[in-house]
Amino acid sequence: MPSAPGPPGWKVAAVIALVIVFAAGVVLLSGVGRHPARRPIPRHSPEVAPSPTGPPTPTESATPSPTPSPTPAPSATTSSHPTPTPSRKTSPPPPTSPAVGPSGVAIPLGDLPGWKRVFSDDFNGSALDAGAWGTYTGTPGGDPGGLWDPSHVVVHDGMLELQTYRDSSFGNRWVSGGLSSARALKQTYGKYLVRFRMDPGYGIAGVVLLWPSSGDWPPEIDFAEDGGGNRSETTATLHYGSSDAQIARSVKADFSRWHTVGVEWSPGRLVYTLDGTVWDTLSSPQVPAQPMEMDIQTQAGTCGQVETPCPDASTPDHVNLQVDWVVAYRPA
Repeated sequence: MPSAPGPPGWKVAAVIALVIVFAAGVVLLSGVGRHPARRPIPRHSPEVAPSPTGPPTPTESATPSPTPSPTPAPSATTSSHPTPTPSRKTSPPPPTSPAVGPSGVAIPLGDLPGWKRVFSDDFNGSALDAGAWGTYTGTPGGDPGGLWDPSHVVVHDGMLELQTYRDSSFGNRWVSGGLSSARALKQTYGKYLVRFRMDPGYGIAGVVLLWPSSGDWPPEIDFAEDGGGNRSETTATLHYGSSDAQIARSVKADFSRWHTVGVEWSPGRLVYTLDGTVWDTLSSPQVPAQPMEMDIQTQAGTCGQVETPCPDASTPDHVNLQVDWVVAYRPA
């Protein structure tokens, strides 16, 4: 019996071709969507730290602080993104305002035109900065009725206080306070500002002055001096020569209230200021040209002396000179 005929050759070929095409399609479709999605561009570069929430609070110290170096801008980094996002620009922080102390006027910050700040103190601690100030002890020269003791120099509530009162530790004598900035600053020529007030009190003097660092007196530059009373005026006096010759000027104001007294000391010239305004200028070859230091002092007078009388029955039990801040500069 003849054998059954096999499938035609073209049909076999067609089936094989169809299988190959189907398999290729499956492989092609299985690759769709397998490419990695584009990484989203970050809002901030991870290398850049966040900006501080506010500017730093400056600290004021008896030793001038070095000027901080500016923070360098971050370097640009190469991005693998086809379209890099530019860095966001930020505005610099606003300048810091110093805290306002008990006088209602903040301590000046930084340099002034023609002057470089070299010393300052706003007395915001709980004690006197012993690295900057030295306190007085003993009897003032030429004033046997006066007496100084360090216990009468007090720092509290953001201010320096020189206290004058009858002290039982000294036989109930009138005892006062005084201090010198010699430990912090001795210089030839400069600008000085002192924010202060003083209680009225007959026979209790208060002085803000420049004293020769050598200790050889005179010269002396008093840029606020009051021998006692109602504090209705203050005197600026240049002392010079072996016979203590003097050139004095006076200005009226209520110094039982806060004021800023100042002096600009330059070769042959003294400029006295009150609350930022020049009230007198002295040009003289007697203006000292030697290192001096700034002192602040109070003292009771001596009974029987006309110019510096002692306290009387009208004098309050406590007479204080208060200082909110001091600043000193050298010529720039």
